[in-house]
Amino acid sequence: MPDTMFFSLLLNIGLLVLIATLLTKIPIVRGMLLYDNNSPGCMAALSVIFGLVSIISTYTGVREQGAIVNTRVIGVLAAGLLGGPWVGMGAALIGGLHRYLFDIGGFTALSCALSTLMEGFVGSVFSRRFKMGKISSTGIFLITALVETGQMGIILLISRPFLAALQLVEVIAFPMIIMNALGMIIFLGTFNMVFMEEDSQFAEKMRLALGIVEQSLPHLRKGLYSAADMDAAAEIIYRSTSCAAVLITDTRKILAMKSDAGLCALKGDSILAPILASLHDQKPTIFDYAKKDDPFYPILKNHMIVAAPMIEMDQPIGSLTMVIKKHWHNSQSNLNFASELARLFSTQLELSYLEYQKKLRRKAEFKALQSQVNPHFLYNALNTISYVSRENPDRARELLLSLSSYYRQTLENDQYMLNLHTELYHISSYLDLEKARFEEKLQVEIHVEEDLNCMVPAFILQPLVENAVRYGADQTGNRLVSIHAHTTEDKIEIAVSDNGTGFPQEVLDRLYAGESYGGVGLENVHKRLKSIYGPDHGLYIQSSANGSKVFFLIPSADTEFRFGEELAATAHLKNNFTERLL
Repeated sequence: MPDTMFFSLLLNIGLLVLIATLLTKIPIVRGMLLYDNNSPGCMAALSVIFGLVSIISTYTGVREQGAIVNTRVIGVLAAGLLGGPWVGMGAALIGGLHRYLFDIGGFTALSCALSTLMEGFVGSVFSRRFKMGKISSTGIFLITALVETGQMGIILLISRPFLAALQLVEVIAFPMIIMNALGMIIFLGTFNMVFMEEDSQFAEKMRLALGIVEQSLPHLRKGLYSAADMDAAAEIIYRSTSCAAVLITDTRKILAMKSDAGLCALKGDSILAPILASLHDQKPTIFDYAKKDDPFYPILKNHMIVAAPMIEMDQPIGSLTMVIKKHWHNSQSNLNFASELARLFSTQLELSYLEYQKKLRRKAEFKALQSQVNPHFLYNALNTISYVSRENPDRARELLLSLSSYYRQTLENDQYMLNLHTELYHISSYLDLEKARFEEKLQVEIHVEEDLNCMVPAFILQPLVENAVRYGADQTGNRLVSIHAHTTEDKIEIAVSDNGTGFPQEVLDRLYAGESYGGVGLENVHKRLKSIYGPDHGLYIQSSANGSKVFFLIPSADTEFRFGEELAATAHLKNNFTERLL
């Protein structure tokens, strides 16, 4: 008899494991079990579900000496642990009431009904600790064994005659305590195992999606409009997955396609049209069935098509479409994978678009700065050349060439970053003209650290040098402009100094506060430096009655640039520049 009882309980446990597995496959039930903030309706539904589990355990139990040997405790106790107090007591009430009505007036009807309520109460008490992960498998075994022992005690206290109750407990106590305690571990472990398996599959899919996006990043930076890059991205997806075909489309046509042999029909308009039409819903779409006269039929006979839209600025810009061989299992995971991959692609394309807009903004700022060339400089330069032409035509010709070179470099340069020596060479034309104007009253000094080669924003020094020439005169009208560039710790310092009377304090205060002070050049340079290198890398100004120093710092790790063959060219520019100023 004990062997039969053990075997019956084992079969019942197997049935409960099957039920647990089925429950985890129902999205609504899975959601209710995973989250704590369930509505009263959800809690009532869980109570009914676990109450039915306990009822099934009652029906599948084995009669023994007027009692029913069953696994009812598993459903009721699990309801309390998984669903909380309301679910636990609700399932216990359903299971207990059914047990009493199932065998009204039976030898153990009342005691088993009361013990079912007790089991639901115990599960509710331990629910919080269980959900926090503070109860191990050993703890679950002991709790189940405890409530089963309590059931045996209730049978002895209530069931009469006492001798019959005692004989019953002697027969069923050990099998029910041991098997139900083990069954409880297996039942809860089934929920945990299925959830963990789904989490593992989801994590693997996400790992694969992130890996594909990481490989595709260089090809997504130009958006959808580079055929070679889109072709490379499609190749990465096709190679990394088990898809039969991968298509990347915009809203009108196929941009790239990689497929197995025999799927060339995907390129047809009759196939492409429904895929593009699905973009308007901005939701992933599965095509898995078609009638024999449908153009989709030759493909959907053995494959399914998953089309996921790519969204940019809340508007569909194309689709990521995957053709997958049909399998007997659910295609939801394929839909989720394609959807997540398309979402990641959309995010990267949107970031690329924003980066493109940022570059356009910087270029516009650069062009604006170029357009702010002081018209007074042109007026003064032409007057100087006119004056020199009377006494020294050759020198006037040189100055005209310098003026031409200056404006050509200033207005036609489209490069955003230049080598420092190239930037210095560009302002040499400007200084050449100013030296002709001020003659011996303007002295220029250049001190650039040996072998220093770094990249600087184009046109960054011109406003600083122009400001020093214009306002940097001492009391006698003499001007000394010094340009310094050297390495300090992990940064490169570039400075322009003069021997003038200094900056008004109001100008400095308004510049550092980000307010307009009436000037343009320094303010624009200050903002450009901060936008490129960060908020701590604007202009620094040291000002006194004996002169001013305007300088900025460039992180050497970001800007140091070794040229190889170009080193000789920059050295030549440096020497040429120095010779022109001396």
